[in-house]
Amino acid sequence: MADEEAQGGRIFFSSTGRSLVDEDEVVVLSVGVDIGSSTSHLVFSRIVLERLDSRYVVTIRETFYQSDILLTPYCGEDEIDAAALGAFIERQYRDAKVDPEEIDTGALILTGVAVGRRNARNIGELFARQAGKMVAVSAGDSLEAVMAAHGSGAAARSIREGATVMNVDIGGGTSKIAICADGRVSDLTALDLGARLICLDSGGRIMRIEEAARRFATELGIGLESGAQLAPESARALAVR
Repeated sequence: MADEEAQGGRIFFSSTGRSLVDEDEVVVLSVGVDIGSSTSHLVFSRIVLERLDSRYVVTIRETFYQSDILLTPYCGEDEIDAAALGAFIERQYRDAKVDPEEIDTGALILTGVAVGRRNARNIGELFARQAGKMVAVSAGDSLEAVMAAHGSGAAARSIREGATVMNVDIGGGTSKIAICADGRVSDLTALDLGARLICLDSGGRIMRIEEAARRFATELGIGLESGAQLAPESARALAVR
């Protein structure tokens, strides 16, 4: 961190594969794809690198398009619909006016309960092929908690204010808590609960049930079955639990 602060917060790169002789400034197009058990979305960024001696330094970071947020589609209780996600990705590329071949780099991240889905690997491969030059990551609870702490600004705030900062990331199937001090995550934990443990259709019928919801329902003596109606009193009892 001290090295970054000495250069105004800039982050240095070396061995980028660019020509240091011919290019003093390089513009890189990047895409981030986040597929969670509850929602999925994309962010497109433009990064400007300038040559400093034998290294490139990031001088501009600009987000020029953020996608709609999609409720992650399923074609079965435990199976994410890769075809529907693929169609969503293609539509967002069109809306952003970006050709996949124009992307220089990017990251595909599977988070939360989505990491454990039976077809998670196939989805990762599908999006990596579609989105160009990608790094695909299945983020477990620890990595997701660290990314959330840095992405939310909690880690940076712990430096700026000289304080210990807690970041709480509530996902669809799991929730993560990270404690930040001196710009680092000093402690973290994950809870097996989230904001979308039971999914209902417009008629109030159960479409999908997370394992944590089944456990809570069993403790309360409530029966949960896909396709069945969720009684209002059962929904209230589960929410209180």
